[in-house]
Amino acid sequence: MLDMLRHGSRAKEDMGLLAVMEAIEDKSRISQRELARVTGLNLKKVNYCLHKLLEKGYVKFQKVRHNPDKRAYLYILTPAGFKAKSQLTYGFLKYTLDFYSQIEDRLRQCLDRASEAGMNRVALFGQNDIARIILGLDDLQAEIVGVLRDGPGPIDFHGIPAKSLDCADQMVWDCVLITDPDATDEAEARLLAEGIPPDKIWRLA
Repeated sequence: MLDMLRHGSRAKEDMGLLAVMEAIEDKSRISQRELARVTGLNLKKVNYCLHKLLEKGYVKFQKVRHNPDKRAYLYILTPAGFKAKSQLTYGFLKYTLDFYSQIEDRLRQCLDRASEAGMNRVALFGQNDIARIILGLDDLQAEIVGVLRDGPGPIDFHGIPAKSLDCADQMVWDCVLITDPDATDEAEARLLAEGIPPDKIWRLA
């Protein structure tokens, strides 16, 4: 489950290449620093993507003459680059939809197992994308009674009550489900420190 919740390295690389190609298509005369800002990638990743695109023949570039900024290049998508960009866009959309569908199925299975174990009222720990997906699931055996967060915040999260962790006793729940797959150990330690019994803490698994 945790592996599924983290994008594979190939998918991440493709998304990086696509982001750089889209930025180049929008503005061909651009520095690597600008590319990093526009795409959200770090400079090392931008440099890697550019060389990968050059190696594949998707981009050609040259220094801009008479430009005071020596880091400015003119990047041009080749015909092969435009074709690859279209294929990556389609692949990314399909990957996203397939990934989302798989995540929904696995989350539903996790919550159904909790219900079968007698944990019918579930509080979510974490206000994130996973929590939002869970709240959008239909016909669950378990009932999502609210969301707990580590610190102050709004009293509502997508239509259900939200409280800080130190107010967990104000909710009636059978278990607390950690929704952050990248910080499960830290979240469990925080719940234990707040007095949540170990057998009432559920992980995404």
